[in-house]
Amino acid sequence: MEKEQDWRLTGQERYLKGKTFVKKRYTTPSPGWDHDHCAFCWTKFMESEQPDTIQEGYATEDNKHWVCPRCFADFQAEFLWTIKDE
Repeated sequence: MEKEQDWRLTGQERYLKGKTFVKKRYTTPSPGWDHDHCAFCWTKFMESEQPDTIQEGYATEDNKHWVCPRCFADFQAEFLWTIKDE
């Protein structure tokens, strides 16, 4: 029987395979931008604590992509990610 595909996988290997991540607290990239989403499960990252948001996770070195701790643990080996100290 074929293993069922994880619903969170939607082609992220095109831009996240082999990337280096930094574990850090979320900060908004510009004044008009108040949140980002996990690249896999769409959990919302915000600076301020709001319902259904998180404030810390893993960001690519350029801060363009964020991954929540759960998805990072689930996909780190498959996507060959490394962690860099902040």
